[in-house]
Amino acid sequence: MRRQLSACLMPSAALAASLFLFATPVAAQTFMSEDELLATIPGSTIDGKTDQGEKWVQAYSAFDGKKKKGVIAGKSGGADFKSKWYVENGQWCENWGDGHACFQVERVSKKELRMYRDGKARPNLWVLR
Repeated sequence: MRRQLSACLMPSAALAASLFLFATPVAAQTFMSEDELLATIPGSTIDGKTDQGEKWVQAYSAFDGKKKKGVIAGKSGGADFKSKWYVENGQWCENWGDGHACFQVERVSKKELRMYRDGKARPNLWVLR
């Protein structure tokens, strides 16, 4: 009888433990607010890589305290370029002239940012200088 009870309790304990693990809340993704974006990226120089691994660097104009937009001077693949940045609907946006994108931004560390586009994390971090 004791062996039967013991055998009965073991699967129940394992089931309870697995339910506890699955019931543990997952940390919600926290994205930077517009104020945090405007206090972090404008006026900074950022190094990054394209999804294909090509290195780039971009210098962002400072936030003037009024307009949530500015200009970018960058270098990618040995070529210089100019583009524009703006903040809209809680997202960091860039317009390169031949295309544009908006990102939700997660602060990974003091110097690192992870960009999310359409809810998906981009593969490479942006690094503040």
